[in-house]
Amino acid sequence: MTYKEIYDLHIQLLHVYENNEKHQGPYQKQLNYFKRQFFIAEDIVQRIFVLNQLIKIHEKSREIKIKWCSEEYFK
Repeated sequence: MTYKEIYDLHIQLLHVYENNEKHQGPYQKQLNYFKRQFFIAEDIVQRIFVLNQLIKIHEKSREIKIKWCSEEYFK
């Protein structure tokens, strides 16, 4: 796999997360910070790192939603 392919996969996943967000979540400040970092990253490796951080933040938010759903289901 090349850096370009990894970059493209990260971009696709990030778009899925962002397109499914209906409102700002508890991690919005962190997301904004890393989005700014993305634009000042100097090369593709740095951008991949920043994209990975953004995805991790979205996944933390997703974990909260999944936990809530399972708690509601098993009440």
